[in-house]
Parts: sequence; structure tokens; C-alpha cells
Amino acid sequence: MRRTMIERTLIAGSLALGVAWAGAAAAQQVIVDPQQIAQCLCLEQTLAQRAGEMNARQGAYDQRTADLDQLDRRIARERAMVNESDPVQVARFRDLVDQRDRMAGDLDRGVIGDLQVAVGRYNETVAQHRTFCGNRFYEQNVLDRVRMTLVCPRG
Repeated sequence: MRRTMIERTLIAGSLALGVAWAGAAAAQQVIVDPQQIAQCLCLEQTLAQRAGEMNARQGAYDQRTADLDQLDRRIARERAMVNESDPVQVARFRDLVDQRDRMAGDLDRGVIGDLQVAVGRYNETVAQHRTFCGNRFYEQNVLDRVRMTLVCPRG
């Protein structure tokens, strides 16, 4: 359930970006204002950075869920082998379950939230790019000049 919601969000963001870029080819508007071209180039840089952040967060989420799944399988295997009359085995098994609960809590409290923030930032940048730069091309001579002196704010 959790994973499906996040995957839908990621797919929506990716589709939004694809629509923005595909739409640019359909229309023939040309941006000639150097400041607007610089803004669009900086948005493209920010978009690439945010995509990287989102992918890193997705990787962390995938790793944590894989670790949790592995621990769940281990618990299921060991549950059948625990001798309930042996307090050491029972305590060891409870420790394993507690470890699983802490791992699930960390996933819920941190990793998922970090991924959602990264997806939100990415989608926000896609929307900005679509608003200011989508469906447009850059005038090549102006673009070349802007690229030579382009300095983007850190975002």
C-alpha cells in the first residue's frame, strides 16, 4: 500500500515532466529574452538535481523495505523453531521482533517522509518549468551567450 502510493506519485511526476518536454516540440514559440532563457536553464539544472535527490531517496526507501522484508521472512522462519519453554530463545525472538518494529518505525517516520518531500520538490520544479519554459524553444544565439555566463542560484 505504502509503496504503491509513492510509486504513483513518482510516475505522476515523471509523466508531468514528459508532457512538459513533449509539449515543447509541438509548439513553435521561441524565447529570445536572455533573462528568461537563463531562468529556464537554471530550472533545468534544478530539475536534474531534484531528480537525483528523488532517486537517492527512492533508493533508500527501496533498500529499507528490502531489509524489512528480509527481516519479516527471518521472523516467519524462526517463529516456528522457537521453543516457548526456553526463556533465552523467547527473549532472542522478542528482540528480533523489536528490531523489526524499530525498523518499520524508522521507515514510517523518516524514510517515507524524506521521499515524499523529494517527490514534492521535484514535482514543484516540473510545474515551474512547464509554466515558464514549457512549449517554447530558445533562440540559439541568445542561448549560446547566456550559457557562457550562466550562474544559477543554489536551490
